[in-house]
Amino acid sequence: MPSQLPAWLPWSSSTLSSTPSQQSPKDNKKKVRSRFRFSRSKPKPRTLPPQHIRSSLMSPSPDQPSMATKKTKKTRFICVGDTHNLSPYQGGFKVPKGDVLIHAGDMTKQGTYGELKKTIDWIERLVEEGVVEQAIIIAGNHELTLDPPFYSSYGHNWHSQNPQDPATCLSLFTPPTLHPSITFLTHSSAHIILTSPTGPGTHFKVFGSPYTPIHITKVNELCEGSRWAFQYPPFPSTKSEEIWEDIPSDTDLLITHGPPFSHLDGWPIPVGRHGVVETHKGCEGLRRACWKARPKLHVFGHIHEGRGVQRVMWRDSTHVIGMEEGCACSYLEAEEEGDKLRVLTPGDDTNGKDETRRVSIGTKEMAEKVEGFTHDHAQMEWIDPGAVDERISGKMSVVDVTRRTRMFGGVGLREGETLMVNAAIVRGAYPYKGVNKAVVVDIELEVWEGS
Repeated sequence: MPSQLPAWLPWSSSTLSSTPSQQSPKDNKKKVRSRFRFSRSKPKPRTLPPQHIRSSLMSPSPDQPSMATKKTKKTRFICVGDTHNLSPYQGGFKVPKGDVLIHAGDMTKQGTYGELKKTIDWIERLVEEGVVEQAIIIAGNHELTLDPPFYSSYGHNWHSQNPQDPATCLSLFTPPTLHPSITFLTHSSAHIILTSPTGPGTHFKVFGSPYTPIHITKVNELCEGSRWAFQYPPFPSTKSEEIWEDIPSDTDLLITHGPPFSHLDGWPIPVGRHGVVETHKGCEGLRRACWKARPKLHVFGHIHEGRGVQRVMWRDSTHVIGMEEGCACSYLEAEEEGDKLRVLTPGDDTNGKDETRRVSIGTKEMAEKVEGFTHDHAQMEWIDPGAVDERISGKMSVVDVTRRTRMFGGVGLREGETLMVNAAIVRGAYPYKGVNKAVVVDIELEVWEGS
């Protein structure tokens, strides 16, 4: 990260940083085949065009070191964002036990001292009660007071009856006020080491930033765009690329308030009587930066409608010109067994073996989610066990990309791949249409040598 931020950034002068259910053998009933069943035989080889590249899920690059050569352990991240004054201790949403809590910004509605204090209090309580070992938080465009230059210009439009002091609000996020196990990132990096004797003992490098592009174009001479904190002119402006050049190339975890372009950033727009069309509100400059850095995990929010998970395989520019993303691909065959849907997928053939494994992915209701998988190369969609069916709503919204995973074709996250998570808690625009569950991510991280 450059020693000095660009002059146009609000933090350029002073940056706050921180260092299966199976049938019984006695059951002679014939197995019922589902309408989702696909060919059991392995697809015949196809002649592919020169520009086609095989997904690294099937053929990892020999130039990249394998995580299997390092000592790793599963680390659980609890990902939230856009809580907008909700608290788990007041019934707003639930925070399951994990190793690290990530809050991707928009903790409040208008960033007042009282709102910020409420958020810091419940995060600190989670740490002190051992729900998580560490917490990493960033601001969002609603944290108006945490962007002093913005507040000095536009704060009166929001808090005319109750002016706030940005310095006092910022003091909540600096030592000694801030709990030592909470890291607040303001377009900065930190090296996090999990040292709890009951934890995984892993470590990772994280970069966090509150910045998002302005969505509203110039309206008139008096209004050049939206009036929210931490915003910059959208791509293709120079600033929309410059700001993300600060992401270090060795970043393991990236936390931004906004999404990268075309990834979990869909924004529905009504079109007369004919329904809606979806536009993308993510930043192209950020997408390009992600392609360069390729963090293992990228957590964001901001676009509430985009809540979900994607596994991204960045195509190597050696083979394909440009920065196109690949998709998590797998051969599929689905069948019903009792009340379960099971998917047959090929095993990891990196050892020269072609093994078929059977993976249980949940109830029949979830089967509707895979109805569209009718060809041999199909994108594996994350099926949220906490949102598909109200009858199983007590289950967590877990995504597992460890080596023992049963998701995404049964293959863990590989080197150079990125798991993207839009962890927005509230649904829709204000007045919000309910809440989502926190997204729980299980991922392999390298164990700290001193642990």
